[in-house]
Amino acid sequence: MSRPSKDYRPTLDGWRAIAILLVMFCHGGSSLFYPAGRFASSTWYSISAHGGFGVDLFFGISGLLICGRLLDENEKTGGISLGSFYIRRVFRILPPAFAYLAVVGLLAIAGFIVVSPREWLSSVFFSRNYIVTRPDAGWYTGHFWSLAAEEHFYLIWPAALMSLGSSRARRYLPGIAIAVAIWRVVDFHFFHGQIWPGVLNDNIYERTDTRFDGLLWGCWIALIVNVPAYRATLARRLSATVIAGLVIVLIACIALNPPLQMAWEAFIVPLILVGTVLNPTMLFGRFLETSPLRWVGRISYSLYIWQQLFMVSSKIPRPLPFGRIQEFPLNIVAVFVCASASYYLLERPLVALGHSLSARFQTRRNQTFAVAEPARR
Repeated sequence: MSRPSKDYRPTLDGWRAIAILLVMFCHGGSSLFYPAGRFASSTWYSISAHGGFGVDLFFGISGLLICGRLLDENEKTGGISLGSFYIRRVFRILPPAFAYLAVVGLLAIAGFIVVSPREWLSSVFFSRNYIVTRPDAGWYTGHFWSLAAEEHFYLIWPAALMSLGSSRARRYLPGIAIAVAIWRVVDFHFFHGQIWPGVLNDNIYERTDTRFDGLLWGCWIALIVNVPAYRATLARRLSATVIAGLVIVLIACIALNPPLQMAWEAFIVPLILVGTVLNPTMLFGRFLETSPLRWVGRISYSLYIWQQLFMVSSKIPRPLPFGRIQEFPLNIVAVFVCASASYYLLERPLVALGHSLSARFQTRRNQTFAVAEPARR
């Protein structure tokens, strides 16, 4: 039984599919079900708003997977290479993101859509979750808030893990994650998000400092299952019945908005994820590994990048700049066409290139150390 790493990709691909479909349901449902929408329904409009939980799923997956891979590398090579890690991340994240920003930038210059220079530049530099946008702008780069939070995680976590070591990180992470949750409550109730009025984003749902626990709990679970005894215990305890119970509790949290809702969700999500990963033969695990879900999961990053151009919120004035292609059902087709092109023509080749360059970097680094070591003796 392995840790959350590349061996878990089939199950996590299924979870990625669920996450991106929830996000698309949120954005698409906003325009479909609002009072002037094609299928106006206050009930479904309210339900679709909860699709934003898909981002919470993505955060849980990232924490679990990234930490698991770093632990795998440490075990196999005796250390973690930050250079190799960032080479892989750069070639994984930047090409689709920058391609999208180039497109929306050109469309904005041509006058088809509204994208302010400030929001565009903040997206390029992954600070979109901290800026205040103009009232008439913001939609077409709005999803870059989560990419910014992920990039901040990539900058902080690998170095923190190297500094702390897995044992200390395992002990300290719960306290750090709880501290983030406490700060979120304090910020919301006492500052109302206005820690720098007019300059910093007042949305606590988006800022890294108020959302980091969603990534940290995934890291903690990865550290737990890195210990064989703990891994065996979790695999045994997280049975299908327990996972079903956790899913019910999670849905109740989303629907009922209890006190500390986001904190409970951040903790429960990686437990459910790792339960299906450690027990992939259960019915739900087999569902997650079905071919259609795995394919959607594989292209989920490109889907997330491009859906914002076509799944346009009801808050954007009608008629839309590109007409029916931004309305259901053609917008679904457009998203999948663009995402597939992005994945097969851009994302997959450059991910492969990134892995190749990362391997070469690691080889040269090892050779340098092998030559330098005798000289010190």
